[in-house]
Amino acid sequence: MITPGRRAFSPLLAPTVWTAVALAVGAALWSPSDTDPDLSPFFLTVSDFAALDRGGPIETTMALLGAVSLVLLTVARGRCVPVRGLPSALLTVWGLGLVVAAVVPTDPLTTQLSGSAYVHRYASIAAFAALPAAGLLLARRLSAEPHAVRTVRWLRVLSWIALIGAALMAYSAGPGGRELIGLVERLLLGSEVTMLGVLGRYVQECAPITAQAPARPHAGE
Repeated sequence: MITPGRRAFSPLLAPTVWTAVALAVGAALWSPSDTDPDLSPFFLTVSDFAALDRGGPIETTMALLGAVSLVLLTVARGRCVPVRGLPSALLTVWGLGLVVAAVVPTDPLTTQLSGSAYVHRYASIAAFAALPAAGLLLARRLSAEPHAVRTVRWLRVLSWIALIGAALMAYSAGPGGRELIGLVERLLLGSEVTMLGVLGRYVQECAPITAQAPARPHAGE
């Protein structure tokens, strides 16, 4: 049941998501220069800069983005049948992973990681793996819906960019000797938060489930 309060919030959903996306991207791009102008965002990750500025704009906006993602998921589950099930679980991992990574710090500029740094690392990995997986699954589920053609196209493109970026980042973190790891991570982050904005726009345009025709089950999912 869609309450009057939820109906009133609906037009604000996509702008709220895109605002959180813009703040997160802005923090990832510009906060490094505030932390230490001599440190290069091309060679240091977003987490490296966050660890040098605890409670600063990077951690704040990432926690905000995670919280907004969970709000978006709550609305999506009530409005869009394709989001339910495995996509919902993956989006939950994304949202909670961002919040955990923002709250639990990593260690600044060291290869000797503490227990909290490992929690931060694996929460980040889970989040960044879950969102493109959810994007590809949702693209498959929505492919038969004529009104979702643009959404499907963007979800597929951004999901594959994110997966390629994740593979490049894994290589850079290992055999690549962290070469350009910061640049690769920011491209990865950019594709994933843009995907979140696309999803926010789609959810906002969904009719309430009570007004939709009964959805066919998704075989094998």
